[in-house]
Amino acid sequence: MRHLPPALLVLAVTGHALACSFCGPNLTAKNTLREEFVQAKAVVAGTLKNPKANPDGVGGTTEFHFASTLKNAGVVENRKALLLPKYFPVVGDTPPDYLLFLDDRDGKPDVTGGVPSSKALVEYLAAAAKLDAKDAAKRLAFYFAHLDSADPTVSGDAFLEFAKASDADVVRAKTTLDAKKLQRWLADPKTPAERIGVYAMMLGLCGEKADAAVFAGMLKRTDAAARDNVGGILAGYCLLDPKGGWAEVRATFAAVGSFEERYAALTAVKYLQATRPKEHRADVLALYRDRLADKDFVDMAVEDLRRWGWWDLTADVLAVYGNDLGKPPIVRKAVVRYALSCPDEAAKAFAGKVRQADPKLVERVEESLKAWK
Repeated sequence: MRHLPPALLVLAVTGHALACSFCGPNLTAKNTLREEFVQAKAVVAGTLKNPKANPDGVGGTTEFHFASTLKNAGVVENRKALLLPKYFPVVGDTPPDYLLFLDDRDGKPDVTGGVPSSKALVEYLAAAAKLDAKDAAKRLAFYFAHLDSADPTVSGDAFLEFAKASDADVVRAKTTLDAKKLQRWLADPKTPAERIGVYAMMLGLCGEKADAAVFAGMLKRTDAAARDNVGGILAGYCLLDPKGGWAEVRATFAAVGSFEERYAALTAVKYLQATRPKEHRADVLALYRDRLADKDFVDMAVEDLRRWGWWDLTADVLAVYGNDLGKPPIVRKAVVRYALSCPDEAAKAFAGKVRQADPKLVERVEESLKAWK
């Protein structure tokens, strides 16, 4: 029996994709600083001073002295400081700089968020706030230039912007990516593990065929950083060297490995289908034909083919309903859903027969199709 984290299981069954194919939901659920900036009524940079703990030792107050205002609103006009209802112990002789996001509560400033600040962070956010949200290439070029910022908050936020960008947007920005930097980051053991898959995918977009050797080497590694990012590594490999990359994809499914590793490989295949459908169609279909005979992936394969509108394997899909793999309810529903969506006459005839034999099943599937639209 397969084991998949609940968030990924929902994605596998429903087809609702994350913003970035190779980033987890825990990352993409976070707000970027730009999003916090947009939502806030006011954004101010300043310094924490004079922290005072309450006599009972629970909570306290801290003064926040303004240094600059990135986003103004009536709630902070003519103010030079705020008294925060929280105790921030100041360590050392230099009070810490902070960036606060504020809302307006009954005409008074209400802190909705904040991060330790620096000159680099203030300049970064001020520039990010001016970016055109509709110009993906220019926007991501800006964030790419900050991925190696010495300020960890800036670097982390720049990566979060990539994590929340769509695969299509990253493809649009491929000419602004720097292969040399990506090679260096992928080789650096200090690169955060959560970035490896995304960097590999980006190197696949902007690198040369010779760079495929980077991915071949990474797939031989047994450390967690490489093992947990198989999807992005395989995607990058297939983009630069389709023959070699697809051989590795097929080998991943042929090996007696974990379900998670094979699911990661399937994520790479889905990425290629979404971003390079013409170039990789034959390989995707060949792999999916095999998945229709794979108990761990048959329901996902049927649903993916339906969502894509790739009806090439209709005979294979319909045949699943009558064999042992078609017995689980999740698989039976997937096949019926496919048949109800497929324009082929064979699928229409199949759906008609199932409707006669099990009208309640077809009714439930039809309701689910309406709910997903």
